[in-house]
Amino acid sequence: MKNVNCRKGKKMKKAVLLDVSAIMYRAFYGNLNFRTKNEPTGAVYGFVNTLMSIINQLNPDYIGAAFDVKRATLKRSEIYKEYKAQRDAAPEDLVAQIPRIEELLDCFGIKKFKIDGYEADDVLGSLAKELGAKGIESYIITGDKDLSQILDSHVNIALLGKGDGGGLKILSTEEDVIEQLGVKPKMIPDLFGLIGDTSDGIPGVRKIGSKKAIPMLEKYGNLEGIYENIDSLTELPGIGKSLVNNLIEDRELAFISRELATIELLNLGVKADELEYKKDDKKLLELFKTLEFKSLIKKMNLEDGQSQVIAQPASQNGMQLGLFSFQGTPEILEEKGFFVLEGVKIKEKLNSDSEIAIYWGEKGVAVSLKNKDYFLPLKDEESKNSFKEVLNSNNKFISYGFKNFLRHGYFVKNMDFDTMLAYHLLTSQTREEIEVMLRNVIEEDVEKYNEVFGKTKIEDISTEDYGRFLTKRTRGMLVAYPELVKELENNNLYNVLKETEMPLIRVLADMEIEGIKISPEYFSKYSLELESRIDELTKKIYEEAEGEFNINSPKQLGEVLFINLNIPPVKKTKTGFSTDSEVLEKLAEQGYEIAKSILEFRKLSKLKSTYVDPLPRMVDENNRLHTTFNQTGTATGRLSSSDPNLQNIPVRTEEGMKIRAGFIAKDGSVLLGIDYSQIELRVLAEISQDTNLIEAYSENLDLHSLTARKIFDLSEDALVTREQRDAAKTVNFSIIYGKTAFGLSQELKITPKEASDYITRYFEQYPAVKHLEKEIIEYAEEHGYVETYFKRKRIIEGINSKNRVIKNQAERMAVNTVIQGTAAEVLKKVMINLYDLLKDKKDIHMLLQVHDELIFEVEKEKVLEYKEKIEKIMRESIQFSKVKLEVNSSIGQNWAETK
Repeated sequence: MKNVNCRKGKKMKKAVLLDVSAIMYRAFYGNLNFRTKNEPTGAVYGFVNTLMSIINQLNPDYIGAAFDVKRATLKRSEIYKEYKAQRDAAPEDLVAQIPRIEELLDCFGIKKFKIDGYEADDVLGSLAKELGAKGIESYIITGDKDLSQILDSHVNIALLGKGDGGGLKILSTEEDVIEQLGVKPKMIPDLFGLIGDTSDGIPGVRKIGSKKAIPMLEKYGNLEGIYENIDSLTELPGIGKSLVNNLIEDRELAFISRELATIELLNLGVKADELEYKKDDKKLLELFKTLEFKSLIKKMNLEDGQSQVIAQPASQNGMQLGLFSFQGTPEILEEKGFFVLEGVKIKEKLNSDSEIAIYWGEKGVAVSLKNKDYFLPLKDEESKNSFKEVLNSNNKFISYGFKNFLRHGYFVKNMDFDTMLAYHLLTSQTREEIEVMLRNVIEEDVEKYNEVFGKTKIEDISTEDYGRFLTKRTRGMLVAYPELVKELENNNLYNVLKETEMPLIRVLADMEIEGIKISPEYFSKYSLELESRIDELTKKIYEEAEGEFNINSPKQLGEVLFINLNIPPVKKTKTGFSTDSEVLEKLAEQGYEIAKSILEFRKLSKLKSTYVDPLPRMVDENNRLHTTFNQTGTATGRLSSSDPNLQNIPVRTEEGMKIRAGFIAKDGSVLLGIDYSQIELRVLAEISQDTNLIEAYSENLDLHSLTARKIFDLSEDALVTREQRDAAKTVNFSIIYGKTAFGLSQELKITPKEASDYITRYFEQYPAVKHLEKEIIEYAEEHGYVETYFKRKRIIEGINSKNRVIKNQAERMAVNTVIQGTAAEVLKKVMINLYDLLKDKKDIHMLLQVHDELIFEVEKEKVLEYKEKIEKIMRESIQFSKVKLEVNSSIGQNWAETK
């Protein structure tokens, strides 16, 4: 950033003007998981950090803060009723933090502005202009580029998150604004008059974007100039007669849009000394104690450098909802003596009986012992072999993601504790950044790569600098380790980690290393087939639309459907007409052929771009594909996969089966697929102890037909049709997934009343299931979390929300977690048992786990023998009290044949 203090040739007083909404929204979404037992705190925490960063960077003399007001009071809504009408309500957890943010501003002595009828932008612009008239230079901290229209010799615009490393991007000159928006500051309202702003509900002129608007403004200066020369516009590149017609027809909207986009300058009469700010450390300390911002108390030295931080009271309910009661001292991650080790020195220096923390990085491995930190570049074979000897010793190793080591060929004999898995079990969080764990467990803010090195390429960073950066993580792990152990024990989760999650690491690593073979030739042919079908659909859509357009553009598609073809809109969003799948499905039901064609076009395009084309590019030299299985990817405990995601390949559709047909066995082997039969419904029967469910499974009855007889009120000897059985199957699984009557009606294409009747009859057939759901919800309301059959926990956000929509969603989440989470753990335990059986075998490998299905590659002559052994383990590993687990098996040359 330029030396803004001297921009006018002399030292000037400076003011920072805060757009509170912009800052708090960014802070909220950047710190979603922060909360105390009583309230969410992430937006406040992020706001503090942003505020301190701004103060440190700009060193202002004055600070003011502007708040937005309710949309209903805005004068712009009187000009145009759709203005901001489509904006979603602020998240409940964010709204709850606004009073705390106001309290925070009070602690800093920052004057707050909120004026009915006017937006924060108007207030900020007015403050900046008034201060400028007094010779004070202002920096408006905002996320809105359109505020740049007020930039002048005393007013700068500081855009949040747009600078290097995600910091502020300062617009100080006309050239800066042109680079950002393409026009001079004074032209910005005219620009938005033409292009509109969908996020704010500013309409603009149809089919005019920046590329067409900017040349018009460059030539004619403003809207008046454009309309005065309307007949000459076609001389400009890309401006045709249809666009000119849109300009003529939307003339009124263009000028309304410009008015909506123009900052209104108010007479606030503010004196500079009213904006002088002064931090009240005493008030700030009390606020931070309440919000449990222990690291901020230390960082800001609010307790005069006292070493003891504020302890958090333990939860009365056992589960601490992702919070920890760490009591430590400042500078806990202070360097303990840093060394770079290579060759045989690795083995010599890392001989230790204490815990050793290790962390994998792109340039090498960080290692921390009790009193020393090391970085191992591992550039030569001697270093690698020396490190392998260390890992094969009796030392206890701690890491954050042991699988990284196993995937790179390093066997770790004693994987004692994976802090990533421990943190996931305690918090139900699916974010994998180690910095998040360290921040929440030991209250230490460890900087991320871009915060330390910016955009510097990793190869250009010195070994020592990178090593010091990485060892902060291993040092942090050693500090976090006892805290995590304590919390796991307090919450009865230590056994879940040690008996299920830790052993599963080796299982998944072996599966990932082995990979599964695919046929690139098959996928190439299928890609051409899809391309041909997509081309045919494209032509059909153009015919139905009576013209060509970008089918992948929601905006253009909306215009075609709801303006050109005059189809009645189904729903609108803040960006215009909705064209999501729900809308298109409704239109298809109403008989609109174009909607059916677009749905098919989207489905085939997604399959082609997500699987058929990318998969052959991801194989190794043996045409084997190596996915990554994630233990922390879901809050329920189910495994997820990525790079590529094989869990989302469509199930039981023609296209899904065709993709699976490209996954093949190597020569001399076959694929063996074994999956559990209705495992989630069997889990439901066991946990609910519903007599009718248990009886159905003990007598091997067809549960879906049994349910169909009840919901369709059929007699014992009446035939259950295929359609009735399929509907009953949907109802059975809908109960697990917490689907509402409306959701069920949408899926079955029936009325909500019929769907509600189905659900009522279901619970009449299985009354204990209804009682179980009630018990689960009440438990979640009291404790804030639920437990699976095997005592894994999941925190249920929003379970006590006053917002009915949020609470209903939380209730569905609670019920689903208990059932689906238990089923997932059955799979994990079985996979561990199977691994123990198969790990030293050369004639069989476990390759994939997808939902309730396991895929093995087996030598042909051994497949029946292994099939029998695996089925036995899958049936008998988990012994429920009343319900037996059953499996289905298939053998084939490709994955499709095992279904």
